[in-house]
Parts: sequence; structure tokens; C-alpha cells
Amino acid sequence: MTDSPLAHAPNAATDPGPVFPGARFSFQEFIGLERWAQGEVAHIRLQHREELMNYLGHFHGGVLMTVLDAAMAGAIRIHAPGCTMVTIDMATHFLGAARSQLNAVGRVLRQTRNLCFCTAEIRNEDGELIATASGCFKYRPAQAANRFTDMSTTI
Repeated sequence: MTDSPLAHAPNAATDPGPVFPGARFSFQEFIGLERWAQGEVAHIRLQHREELMNYLGHFHGGVLMTVLDAAMAGAIRIHAPGCTMVTIDMATHFLGAARSQLNAVGRVLRQTRNLCFCTAEIRNEDGELIATASGCFKYRPAQAANRFTDMSTTI
């Protein structure tokens, strides 16, 4: 049995490290997410961009789900700096629509040795609740990323 990835994560008190990865350009940067930590809460902001809207002129539902997922993953990184994870399950509730800036927060509810349970919510510029989500994430050892880079590898 292997140790939990959390056992090898830097201690936030002695080595805060980067909460949000920034070494490579990712989908989150591509769509323009702004990310920061405040205490144990991850904050995400996304400005209006025409290419992120649906045909009604509101943020596309997939964009909202991306923001919620990023907020929950950010909350995990606050609790376990240096840890990577994958989304196992995510339940989303759309409560409204937004055309302007999105503001999201993500929080950790409970951590186990291999899983983390989180929530997130998005509000518009006026503070109106637009969407909520809950999710389950599995910690992923860093070395697992290299296993899938070779396309000839059989999974």
C-alpha cells in the first residue's frame, strides 16, 4: 500500500509553495481565469469574453462548470500545496445566468487519505448566486502524469 500523496506535499506552514500551478499554459489560463487564495478559500474571477458566451449572450454552462471545478481544485491546493488531483464526480446546479464578470469561491469540506470533498459557488457582479457545485477529487501522485504522455502506451 502506498502513502497518501498528502504525506509528501509541502507543509503550508513551513513551505507555502505556489498554490496555483503556473509553469505551463493551461486551459484555465487560456479562458482567462484569475485565481488567488484567501485563507482556506480559493477565489476565481472570470471577465466577460464574447467567445465564452452561449447564443443567448450568457456565459456557456460548460464555462460555468470549468470555473466551479477550478475553484474546488484551488481549495484543495490551499490545503495540500503541491498536490495534484483529478475530478472523480461533480454535481452542478445552475440557478441563473450571467453576462458580466463571474466571481467564484471554492472550499474543502472533508479530506480522506485519497479523496477530497469540496463545494463551490459562482456569483455575478451584483452578488446574485448563479451556480453551485459539489465534487469529489482523487489525489494523484505526480509521477502518474508521465505514464500517459506516450500515446503508444496501452491503458
